[in-house]
Amino acid sequence: MKKKTIILILLILVSCLTRDRGLREIPTNQEHVIRLMRIIDPRLPSLSETDFLRMVKTLKGYIHEYLGYRVTFFVKADRDLLAFQKDTRYLKDTEKMQKLQQSLLNPSIEKDRLRLKKYISALIRKTDPGTLKAYVPEYEKHKQRMADHLFQEYTNKLEHILNIKTSNGTVLNHPAFRDMLTYPFWEIALQHLTEADFIFTNTIMADMEVDIPIYVILRYGITTGMVTENHFNSYQAAGVIFTMPFLSKDIFFQRERIEEIPESLLPDVIALYATHEFGHFLNRFRDYYNHKNCIMVPANDLNYQRWYRERKAAKCPLKHEKLKQF
Repeated sequence: MKKKTIILILLILVSCLTRDRGLREIPTNQEHVIRLMRIIDPRLPSLSETDFLRMVKTLKGYIHEYLGYRVTFFVKADRDLLAFQKDTRYLKDTEKMQKLQQSLLNPSIEKDRLRLKKYISALIRKTDPGTLKAYVPEYEKHKQRMADHLFQEYTNKLEHILNIKTSNGTVLNHPAFRDMLTYPFWEIALQHLTEADFIFTNTIMADMEVDIPIYVILRYGITTGMVTENHFNSYQAAGVIFTMPFLSKDIFFQRERIEEIPESLLPDVIALYATHEFGHFLNRFRDYYNHKNCIMVPANDLNYQRWYRERKAAKCPLKHEKLKQF
């Protein structure tokens, strides 16, 4: 039996033993060691080693300040994105991956575009109008045709993102890298991650799919970070931050960020946004959309500088519900 097959069987056995226990409370009265790893797409901008380590140090302070946990980060060696994909290819045909792929859409197929449009219409009907009014620019102008407006914004801007030229002349959505832009890839890779607990990668998750929350629709399919279940570490969780939306110099991101992040502040802004994900990872908090200045309210657009400034201005005093499962 091949070594990879044996490892997969052992991981599945461990997962089955722990899956139904629910999320355990992570105590705040002790220090926790968290393994970090960078996964690098060499075609894209990345934080320098100095700035990355500065970001990690700042993140450690923010986790204590905003979340109440003392952590020590163990930074592992960087990994190449294509090498990471190769190491996870044994997950491609798993039942979970096949199920997640059913929600993934192809922007160039008209049937998939129609499916997205119907999903957006249904999602808008279930979304509180106050949320849309707060988050959609020129809400009154688009109110009567909101589904059409958000569909066009989503599809047009996603197309631009996927066709951004990288440093070696290939587009971001080059076939060799296409899977690593999608939710199914990262969801399953994180669930089976064993060599680290949390990943920072300089690529992006940007795809067309259904079964996504309203704030992903408002960000044209972009996900800046995520945390999901992992039954192979003591945290029962693994997470990732995608730094391309912060670092890209492409005209699309420069325009959509609205307020450009000063170079000197980039490690700080990324660290604070990562703190949001560690609110899921450590505190088990869920996302909120109506808490003012709250670290657990994800950015609804790409203006990370504004999001950062608001969270630095004040802390959220409201109670936060804890998840039972990711």
